[in-house]
Amino acid sequence: MTASATAKDYLDSPDYLAYKFNFSTENIEFLPVRKSEIRRANSLSREFIGSDRPLIPVPLAELAPLLDPSSRQLQDNPPRFVFHTAFCSSTFISRCLDVDGISIGLREPQLLLDAANAKRLQWRSQTTPLDHRDWPRLALQLLGKHAGPAGKLVIKPINSVNNIISELLQITGTGRSLMLYTDARNFLLSTLKKGEEAKFTVRAMFDLTRCDFPHLANLRLSDTIHMTDIKVILTLWRLQIEQAEQALQQFSAANRMASVYGERLIDDPRNTLQSANRFLQLGIQASQIDDIATGDHRFSDAKNTGQAFSTATREKAYVRVEKYYGTELDNALNWLFQNNPGTRLEPRLSGALPAENGPE
Repeated sequence: MTASATAKDYLDSPDYLAYKFNFSTENIEFLPVRKSEIRRANSLSREFIGSDRPLIPVPLAELAPLLDPSSRQLQDNPPRFVFHTAFCSSTFISRCLDVDGISIGLREPQLLLDAANAKRLQWRSQTTPLDHRDWPRLALQLLGKHAGPAGKLVIKPINSVNNIISELLQITGTGRSLMLYTDARNFLLSTLKKGEEAKFTVRAMFDLTRCDFPHLANLRLSDTIHMTDIKVILTLWRLQIEQAEQALQQFSAANRMASVYGERLIDDPRNTLQSANRFLQLGIQASQIDDIATGDHRFSDAKNTGQAFSTATREKAYVRVEKYYGTELDNALNWLFQNNPGTRLEPRLSGALPAENGPE
């Protein structure tokens, strides 16, 4: 765009992603992006799109009056969501349900995390009448243009956005969503096999997620520092499962959310994808789903471009982790259960996604 581009130009053009909100300046920062780059990105971060591109700041005070406060458009063509705990194949299903000409997937847009953090901060604007309660609507309106006039948007937020699931689904009327999850063992082993970087990431997730639980929000830094990595991992899993079940209790009975155990997707991708497509009302042809389920997506690591994936390779990695940590893993799982007797280490959450030929 030219130097004379207006706020409305950035708002309307799909060539500019509303990338993030700068809480200090109250600017929405837009990132130049191509549709092909959105489809390819594991996450809508500059790491995957291009760190060399300048962000273009546009004041919130200029953008807010251009957005419909009624959210009517979001209800006419609601985005579908893939909510999830960590390490449960959510990126894989998001990629599979991203089909040219029908749907487009937005994976982990920063703007939704900003909306979630605005709630945690109880944010109030200094330049507009807006506050944290407006942010879920603002974020979805800013992202909605990427669906195109007739396409369907499938958004996979980062799991730290699960504190605003209720707000997002209330905005989108009858829009539907999935909730992917995994069990304690898979969560623990998946984290540990990824090494130190994953442990650091989990601690960062825990620091955010605990803010959503009043009895944990006031934990001192020293309290969390002295928790072992394994205890942090398992505590985060328990909190994410609790958030997931709470959302399912609220929305699954109305047929607006369905749960998917991640291993079901890995073991039977074809039928699980057919069921997800049907539940989300995406309209992907059955033959296309068949091709997707047997194509490159199934045998590629969804998070690491160019790397292969197989359940056998994953299980071998898990065995190495179990051998390295020994009894420490069983002791940690026992610790989790003893301190949270109601927790099931292999949970089956409410509102399971109906089988392909089952009732909708």
